[in-house]
Amino acid sequence: MFRRVDQLQGKVAVITGGASGIGRALAARCVDEGMEVVVADIEEEPLAATAEELGVVGVRADVADADSVAALAAATIERFGAVHLVCNNAGVGGGGLIKDLTLKDWKWVVDVNLWGVIHGIHAFLPHLLQNADGGHIVNTASVAGLVAGPGIGPYNAAKYGVVAISETLAAELAAEGSSVGVSVLCPGFVRTNIFTSQRNRPAELRNEQKKSAARTANQQIATQLQEVGMEPPAVAAQVLDAVRHDRFWIFTHPEYLANIAERAARIQAAGTTA
Repeated sequence: MFRRVDQLQGKVAVITGGASGIGRALAARCVDEGMEVVVADIEEEPLAATAEELGVVGVRADVADADSVAALAAATIERFGAVHLVCNNAGVGGGGLIKDLTLKDWKWVVDVNLWGVIHGIHAFLPHLLQNADGGHIVNTASVAGLVAGPGIGPYNAAKYGVVAISETLAAELAAEGSSVGVSVLCPGFVRTNIFTSQRNRPAELRNEQKKSAARTANQQIATQLQEVGMEPPAVAAQVLDAVRHDRFWIFTHPEYLANIAERAARIQAAGTTA
């Protein structure tokens, strides 16, 4: 079987949301593997600090903006002449009961978490397909893209979309015998800044009203769970291993597989009793 990007040294990686959390850990891991790395992020100061500390190229990019991601791709190709690994990793957290959400809540979360992945694929896939030595796309979804819990409707919807797009793209590329592979990362709780991502919310998508008590409580619970979450470097190690072995699914927390199986069983049961 043709292995896509099993040799990482000297290859070029682009990582969105690369200034902190999983993205920063991925960048550090790629550097350790001898790759040329471009990290993209919307936060200028953390981006500059990460680029300097890791010795990588930093490019400010807003993944919700197609032109910004296209410029990121152009800058990468101009600098290195090619790209081999694209990690569409940038994401934001947003919670609250659906009955309490505004359209601004929906738009912000979906624009970053779903459209950010779409923009990344659209901008970089043509370059990956041109590589004689193949390429790989890693899309960051979530366990919430496979089991929808309450209180994070927009996040669930976006992550389900990321999983669906990744499955579709993988099937299409495989059918063509493409040398470009696809993985979807479905992490559980990881120690990142995702629960403070309101700091990057555009002014035009902020709500005027104060947070509801339910939304505040939901964030507090999520923050407590995050504090006992997995460290980002452990996630990065799993991602690079999946890229090397052309593995589609990346589950950081196997304990959630039971919840996924229960959901599948409920669907199957509903179909057999209809």
